[in-house]
Amino acid sequence: MEEHIVPADAEQAVSTEAEQAVLAEADALAEAEAAEQAAPQRRRINRAVLAENLWGWFFVCFLVIGTTVFVYLAFVLSVWMSFVDYRGDGTLWEALGQSNENGAFYWYKYMFSSTMPGLFGQAGPGGLENFGTSLLNTVFYLIGIPVGMALSLFFAALMSRDIKGAGAFRVIYYIPTVSSTVSVALLWSNLFGAGGTMSTLFNAQFINGDRWMQMLTVLILTTWKGLGGSILLLCAGMNGVNESHKEAASIDGANAWTTFWRISLPQLWPTIFYCIVTSFIGGMQIFAEPDLIYGNGITNAAVMPVTPFVGLIYGQYYTNQTYSYCSALGIILMIIILLLTLVQFWLDSRRDKV
Repeated sequence: MEEHIVPADAEQAVSTEAEQAVLAEADALAEAEAAEQAAPQRRRINRAVLAENLWGWFFVCFLVIGTTVFVYLAFVLSVWMSFVDYRGDGTLWEALGQSNENGAFYWYKYMFSSTMPGLFGQAGPGGLENFGTSLLNTVFYLIGIPVGMALSLFFAALMSRDIKGAGAFRVIYYIPTVSSTVSVALLWSNLFGAGGTMSTLFNAQFINGDRWMQMLTVLILTTWKGLGGSILLLCAGMNGVNESHKEAASIDGANAWTTFWRISLPQLWPTIFYCIVTSFIGGMQIFAEPDLIYGNGITNAAVMPVTPFVGLIYGQYYTNQTYSYCSALGIILMIIILLLTLVQFWLDSRRDKV
């Protein structure tokens, strides 16, 4: 039998070709993997998550549309209207396209002037007197904020103690906050009116008294009505006070007052600051309570001297139809609230640095 002898050179050539084929295949696989990684990954759509997002946007869209139309768009139109002379004649769009013949800043000059002619050239003083009176009345009503905060802290400290019926007291004190403003004003009219319980008890004329007694009646109402919300927030804040700090202070011999003043109150400050800021913003816009107690006459600052600033705006709207003037007053009120709120935040930031 003959044996076929394969030359060494041929065997080596076959081996080299096999290695080259393997390397080529490996290179091809590597290139394919690199191309696959470089290609954009197509994300799979999770139908459950998509449905949840769509339902979320469905419910949110009403709030977004409402806020856009009745807040942002209304604000832009109000600013624009304050520079024209719109008195309800014709359409709003026609008025916005016209210029004020007395100057773009006429209404802003009018409210700060005591010598300019009356509205639309009528005889009479400028708007400074009514502007100053209504703003002073609003500032007087703000006295209820520090008084209410002190009372809220006192009652919240009592309710945060481990006593029976604390939950019931929280509900009772919160009832005025959720009560109808109309019903509360009617109750106040009967209590502080002529022959009412409070008038008889203190032998004083509140609603039928002078200007300051009338405003004091409104001040008592707003302070009492706002206690519930502040008490509830402060009770929640006191539950977040670190108990270990209280225990350490007690071990060091601190009494209850010192523990509250040095431990609880500093940790409660964020809640207090929130209550102060929100109460201030709401207090600057007070209108419903005095208007319901004293009737629609409060919308005329020249007749009813207890009119708040928002009451002046409503009075000009209903009595003179001076829409542009009302818009200018609203813009000034917004600027006052914004500036004073920024001052509060600035003072709070300085307090944190001390």
